[in-house]
This record gives sequence, structure tokens and C-alpha cells, in this order.
Amino acid sequence: MRPIRRLVRALGRRLRPRPGAPQLRLRLEPERAPQPVAPPTGCDLRRFAPGDEGDWLDLLDDGGELGPWTRQRLASEALAYLVPGTQWFVWCGPVLAAGAGVYERSPAGWEVGWVATRPEYRRRGLGRCALTAAALSALSLPRRPVWLFTDDHRDAAMRLYLRAGFEPDAHHPSHPKRWRAVLIRLGPEFAGYLDALQL
Repeated sequence: MRPIRRLVRALGRRLRPRPGAPQLRLRLEPERAPQPVAPPTGCDLRRFAPGDEGDWLDLLDDGGELGPWTRQRLASEALAYLVPGTQWFVWCGPVLAAGAGVYERSPAGWEVGWVATRPEYRRRGLGRCALTAAALSALSLPRRPVWLFTDDHRDAAMRLYLRAGFEPDAHHPSHPKRWRAVLIRLGPEFAGYLDALQL
């Protein structure tokens, strides 16, 4: 296991909420739909195609933040719930560098998820490009709430989601306190959500 993966997993275990507490949830309202983001020069945005499974598996497994991935997990947690035509990838040459998709885990809403960027391709706008494409795909589906779930400790991801138009959604009793801690940690740019959530 790579040293950085060990560090990320150890840090994640320390910052996770108590067992049984659900992940934090963000929601995206149609009026906050993000503008499309073009991939940078040398990269292409395209939908999932048969044969991409191996590269997708490597992408999800690469950073370590989403836990270990196998073909079985990809089939049962991603492909089984994927809404056809809504999985977006950013390819930089032959490398699948970032991805995000829309999943139907419940008829109550669409879930934008499995947002990932390879560590060596971060801070180039690739994750934002894939996330935006997936979010716009979700908003183009029959009208339902659009959600995104994440862990409290994923600060960089949280900034990405909030800047893309997603908003904190305190739907569980543990969430107000947890959202307050996250938003304070993220800094003044997101302080307005503290008032909006009455935190």
C-alpha cells in the first residue's frame, strides 16, 4: 500500500463521525445549476463506454479516499445503480483522470456520486469538469431532488461541491453540528451557509 493511501485512510478513520451516523448530504437545486466546464487543453470529457471498467476501477482505487475497489464492488456499488448515459470521465491522453456520475439508489432522488480525480491530476479543474457534467445530467432527468453524499473530512471535495452549487442539507440530527464544524473549517468563503442553516 502506498504511504499516502495509508495516511489518508488513517486520517479518514480519525475524522469519521460515530458509527451509524450517515454521511453528510448536499443538495442541488435547479436554480443553482452550474455552468458547463470545458476540460483543459489536452483532455477530453466523454461518457462512460463499455471497456472503460478497468480504468474506472483504477481511478476509484487510486486516491484511497473511497476505500479499496474490486471489480465486484464496481459492479455492485456503481454499475448496478448508474443511470445510463450519466457517467462522465475526463481523459487526459490515455489516462482516465477524473470522473463522476448519476446513480438511482432510491426513487426519492438522483445521487451524484463516485466523484474522483487521480491525485497527480488534482487542482487542474478536472474534477470540477466531471462533477459539473454529472450534475447537469442529473438536472436533465425527470424532476427529483439531486443529492451528493460525502464524508466530513473531505475538505477539498467539499469545497468543490459547494462551489459547484451544491448546498448543505442537514437531514439527520447529527448533521447540524457536523456541518457547522465543516463550514468553519472551510473558512469565510462558506460562512453564509452557517446562517442559512441556522447553525
